[in-house]
Amino acid sequence: MNIFTIGLILIVVGWLVQLIRTAAQKSRTLSSPFLLLYAIGCILLFVGNYRANDVITGVLNTICAVIAIILLITVIARKE
Repeated sequence: MNIFTIGLILIVVGWLVQLIRTAAQKSRTLSSPFLLLYAIGCILLFVGNYRANDVITGVLNTICAVIAIILLITVIARKE
């Protein structure tokens, strides 16, 4: 399995976690597991883009990962 596939699987699993939480708990807040899985998935996609010399998509994946990490830090800080 290549790094792109692993990254995409992590992103899909993150979205499933968020969907289940939203549907089951009627919660509209972002969950920490979703943000963590999404950030890791984007980082793996960035690594794959770097290996494939795809700069533009790599930059976009980096931006997505940074936003997810900032949101994760915000969610964790609000819980404390």
